This record gives sequence, C-alpha cells and structure tokens, in this order.
Amino acid sequence: MKTIGVHHYGIIVRNLWKAADFYLKAFNMKVIFESDWEGEHLLFVGNDEWKIELIQQKENQDDGAHTAFQIESMEDMIHRLQNKGILTLEGPFLLNNGWKTVFYELPEGGWIEFIEP
Repeated sequence: MKTIGVHHYGIIVRNLWKAADFYLKAFNMKVIFESDWEGEHLLFVGNDEWKIELIQQKENQDDGAHTAFQIESMEDMIHRLQNKGILTLEGPFLLNNGWKTVFYELPEGGWIEFIEP
C-alpha cells in the first residue's frame, strides 16, 4: 500500500464562489468538481500542482479544515489501519465523480481523509 501524496487541503468558507474566485484568479486554478455532501456544499479547485476543497456549510457544524492524502488502494489502507486498531470515523464512500473516500479521527482532535481517485 502506497500513499502517493497530499490529495487536497480542505478549507471552510462563508461564500463558496467568492472564495473560489480568489483561488481561480490568484493561482490560475480551474473548477474540478462540485457537489453537495451531508449538509455542505463542496467545490474542488486546482491546477497541475495542487487542489483545494472549499467547504460551505449550511450551518456552523465544525472546523472542517483537513488534509486528504491520495492513496493507491482504499481496501489496503482500511485493512492496514484496522490491523493497528484504528477504525474509520465515516465511510468508505463512493463520490459521484468516482473517487473513493474515507475519514479517520485524529487522536488530538480533527480528522484526516484518504482519497482513491
């Protein structure tokens, strides 16, 4: 099982498209993927080097800031972490763009995400 690298950084924003406009202009990014997910409106923007997930919540739910690591195999990652006593917080899920995703709670608070594109 290989972790390929950071897939994206998640950022909570108040106005999704106002925030997106900044990243699109400042970093020459493009819109990659947009979706509604469990009470949040998500917009992925990126360029050839990196991606950002902009998260607009319907209500103030939690911080939501996170790092997502890109992996080769979701099954291998889940199995490896289960063998170490680390259980999923949410997922795995299959997103409507074909990505597989799973979330884990961090011991000191917060969470991380793994993505298999």
